[in-house]
Amino acid sequence: MPKISEQQRQARRDQILAAVWPCFLRKGVHATSMEDIIRESGLSAGAVYLYFKGKDELILTAISTYLGQLRGLLLPVLTREEALAPLPFVHEVASAIAKHTKRAGIDLNAVILMGWSEAQTNGAVKALVTEFQTKYRDALTAVVRQWQRRKHVRAEADAEAIAKALLSFFLGSIVQEALLGDADPATLTRGIEGLLGTSVPKGPPGGKGRRRR
Repeated sequence: MPKISEQQRQARRDQILAAVWPCFLRKGVHATSMEDIIRESGLSAGAVYLYFKGKDELILTAISTYLGQLRGLLLPVLTREEALAPLPFVHEVASAIAKHTKRAGIDLNAVILMGWSEAQTNGAVKALVTEFQTKYRDALTAVVRQWQRRKHVRAEADAEAIAKALLSFFLGSIVQEALLGDADPATLTRGIEGLLGTSVPKGPPGGKGRRRR
């Protein structure tokens, strides 16, 4: 058999992983069989099993890949040397999440809920999800402390508590979009603006005022 390049191997793995989400969306995580995934991928059973031993490995790899891709979109916003002010920050984070969850004609918000459900009984998935969310919460805490130094947030406020509330807000936006819809980035930003009122400075990040939609 001719050897295939590493690039071809990765493309084959990506093709298999891309088949996982539509199957989960149609039938759920546990009702989806390896046969469903193989059929969706368009590859032979032998080709799929060459890369993945079974559905458990596929579930973990698919969730890990998804989280890693989302992290790549969020890190530029979360780790800016000068954090965005609260309203632009909310908009940019919500936009990154929306960009990642709605692609290729598949709404991944519902699939994310399935992944979180899987984390309740699958120790490997729980450890993976927990690691990512803990790092996001730590990054949010650092952002809040920047806001405190710039007087966007009261200096005496509990930065870690605010970070936990922000994480709950962003995770909750995924739940709302999956179940109810209408939780788009512009709507979420307007909601936070209305909640905070005039207490939020309209100034920088970097000298830019708040976004208008």
